[in-house]
Amino acid sequence: MNTARTSIKVRDRRGRAVTISAKQILFFEGWSNYSRIFLNKQNGFVSSYTLKEQQEYHPSFWRISRSHLVNPEHIIQMDLHDMHNSWVELSDETRLSVSRRRVKSIVTLAKFFNLLVS
Repeated sequence: MNTARTSIKVRDRRGRAVTISAKQILFFEGWSNYSRIFLNKQNGFVSSYTLKEQQEYHPSFWRISRSHLVNPEHIIQMDLHDMHNSWVELSDETRLSVSRRRVKSIVTLAKFFNLLVS
């Protein structure tokens, strides 16, 4: 069964339902039993789904650490050469650390999708 979602429904600060396209999402950040959805540096929403559930709903997103799930379409630069100091930079210039245990899998994904690894 394919559970991949192309959009997410969340509530804004006023309680109104908002539909967000998955392509607009830069990354998810784990936040206890919730996840924060970042569209850019200023805009974000809180979801009642955990990061693990978000990963199941968005299998094309990459898990780069225990607390971050990124949209590879928004990755503009990566430095994955140093296992203890690896990072990805997103289209809004947000730089997120890649955990040392996930560096190899991210390098493999980057090569498969022909993304540049610096």
